[in-house]
Amino acid sequence: MKAGAPAEPSPAEIRALRRSLGAWFAANRRPLPWRGSPTPYQVWVSEVMLQQTRVDVVEAYYSRWMARLPTIEALASAAEDDVLGLWQGLGYYSRARRLLAGARFVVREKAGLLPSDPLELLEVPGIGPYSAGAIASIAHQKRAPLVDGNVVRVLSRVFGLAGDPAKAPLKTELWRRAEALVPHERPGDFNQALMELGALVCTPKSPSCLVCPWRGRCVAFQAGEATRYPEKPKRRAPTAITGLVLIVRHRGAYALERLPHSARWWAGLDALPSVELGDATRGALSRFWADRAGASATGLGLRPTRRALERLVLSLVPGGGASVLPPLSHQVTRFKIELRPVLVELVGKRPNWPGHAWVRASDLRGRALPSPHRQLLSALLAKRATSRIAQADLL
Repeated sequence: MKAGAPAEPSPAEIRALRRSLGAWFAANRRPLPWRGSPTPYQVWVSEVMLQQTRVDVVEAYYSRWMARLPTIEALASAAEDDVLGLWQGLGYYSRARRLLAGARFVVREKAGLLPSDPLELLEVPGIGPYSAGAIASIAHQKRAPLVDGNVVRVLSRVFGLAGDPAKAPLKTELWRRAEALVPHERPGDFNQALMELGALVCTPKSPSCLVCPWRGRCVAFQAGEATRYPEKPKRRAPTAITGLVLIVRHRGAYALERLPHSARWWAGLDALPSVELGDATRGALSRFWADRAGASATGLGLRPTRRALERLVLSLVPGGGASVLPPLSHQVTRFKIELRPVLVELVGKRPNWPGHAWVRASDLRGRALPSPHRQLLSALLAKRATSRIAQADLL
């Protein structure tokens, strides 16, 4: 151990930490649907869903997923559109695609059985060290560590580990510390307890240190510096982006385009036709936005860079028109996107635009749409609801 490095816990301290955490978990564990005696597949799906998503949100998604895709074979045989449809609203759709790719690999190469060895689990597409540790320890009771955001926070505070946990050498040190703590007996319960402690007690902003079973060993608590850890670099201010979104409607159906897998955001999803606006076009759109009165589609004053969007704007049949809708802000990673929606009403014969599908409002629920596009459509449908079907059921 280097001079000045945080002290290593003794074997006796490690045993005491395990006992106190186990007792706390027995009294405080939440009755989540993926707990009990989960299959390796159930552990895998739940842990992937829980990445970057709150538990209360995941519960409903997990239950719907398991009702439709109860086994790894069912997932492997599912169409990507169906998988994305079940995932819609959870965000980070690449997680769903990795689950699908991994399931197909396991059925093809592993006879449909997720391995119990963490190293062998890493061979499965989409399974990284965290998921491998979760599946091995929780489903197979193998002694394997796992480190997620909750575990990072707990270990950084308890042992006073300074530095950026996303970078070496602290990242390596966190995994080493986690491995030292995992017991041979019931390792899955210990790992779940450690994550639960981070979720319920050792929270990011207002940790409940006085009820923490590890407060007596916690370096950060003893120093009164719990919120100092984990240390993270200052985030850069989000990059502002303005996007024009066309909601094109024709006799109750809406135009959607399938985004390519190379798209920067929402790759492979169905989306409203849209284009990012550069500095030259932003000013023209802002002036149009301020007017907000009786503008036609050709009055946008824009030269869209995407041909599909240009066709949509310029090929409006006589008698059609456009009206602006309230803007919507949405953040994706380090980008703050302001969407400027324009409703385009088409009359006459429905045009056939390559790469676009016309979808009725009642069928939108089964489509995997970007969250902000779904919000725009939900708001629009809520205003013109005239059928007996509640709009909440439509979207």
